[in-house]
Amino acid sequence: MRKLNINIPAYRFWFAAMALAVAALAVLYVLDKPQWLLLCVMAVLLLLMIAAARSVHRPLHAMQSGLYLIREQDYSSRLRRVGQADADRVVELFNSLMDSMKHERLRLEEQNRFLDILIEASPSGIAICNFDGTVSSANSAFRAMATPPVMEVLGRLADGRSEVCRPGESQILRCSRRSFMDSGFHRPFFMIDLLTDEIVQAEKAVFNKMVRTISHEVNNSLGSVISVLESLEELHADDPVVTSAISAAHNSCLNLSLFTRGYAEVAKLPKPEPEPIELKVFVERLLPSLAKLCTNDIELRAESADSPTVSADPVLMERVLVNLVKNSAESIGSRGGTITIRSATGTLIVEDNGPGLSAEATGRIFTPFFSTKHSDRGLGLMLVSDILHSQHLRFSLITDPDDGLTRFTIKWQ
Repeated sequence: MRKLNINIPAYRFWFAAMALAVAALAVLYVLDKPQWLLLCVMAVLLLLMIAAARSVHRPLHAMQSGLYLIREQDYSSRLRRVGQADADRVVELFNSLMDSMKHERLRLEEQNRFLDILIEASPSGIAICNFDGTVSSANSAFRAMATPPVMEVLGRLADGRSEVCRPGESQILRCSRRSFMDSGFHRPFFMIDLLTDEIVQAEKAVFNKMVRTISHEVNNSLGSVISVLESLEELHADDPVVTSAISAAHNSCLNLSLFTRGYAEVAKLPKPEPEPIELKVFVERLLPSLAKLCTNDIELRAESADSPTVSADPVLMERVLVNLVKNSAESIGSRGGTITIRSATGTLIVEDNGPGLSAEATGRIFTPFFSTKHSDRGLGLMLVSDILHSQHLRFSLITDPDDGLTRFTIKWQ
């Protein structure tokens, strides 16, 4: 800690001495004393003036230095006491001011560090902007979610407004623009909240409740109908026409039971048990069974540049691949084509050269009961979506307009 020494003499003494010297000079001049005596008195007066000026200039210079230190925010410097009441009061006030400012700066720095840590740890994306709206700083969550479509949404928002956007099939985001006061002006900042899990959970809760209700009512009714049909079949065993009709009705009831059971299985998805999986080995092991889902006109192949290891539930991921390959094979149909499973670091892609998806289908493809195929119940991709969401994996399904290939991409964080 640097000390500034203020040596403030009794300036009143110097002014009194100068006054006496001036009076003596006047008396000598009036009495017409020798010139050398006048010169001596004038020399003494000059010395007194110099001493008085220095006694005033030094403390003022020191105080000026102290003010410069405040301006430069050097709050570690202090002034020394000199044993004079007036000067010591100034010194005490200055040192007290420096202590207060130093403690306040430390408090603000600690508070700012805490806010920085809090913002960086926030799951919401937060970006502080300049006054012109350009981003000056952002946390890691914002950098991960701020894709060009999201930045386009943020750019058109007015202060205090929010908008929900869907930049990818597996993401639903709420983009907001707010402001705070900085130097008397409104300074903007952006927020991005991930709503995917909340919306998916809400949709799943509604779906599960509906499935449980439908399954309960349908199975109860089917049980009674099947029992009656079996009794009728025994009574009319000798009538082939009646027996055929009863058998058809019985099969329809069984198919309806299987239909509701399929939805019930989706609603009762088991909790994932992730473990390390080497994607290349995992895909090659499943390739023979996956090939049985394809017709002779469809080629199924696997490509891997390396052998990445990820964390996932192998049983559930097998169901994902089965449904994706089955969906691709049904999309290609009898026209023939190729299905490729690609694995890379943190990424798994199922690609096909089928007819692709329309813009409308892309937006609804993961909706329960929606399907682009008339014979499908809309369960496959919904099941895939639930499995991937349960393991917190990002995914997308798009048809590339350039090469016409449809790709289902799964990404690990």
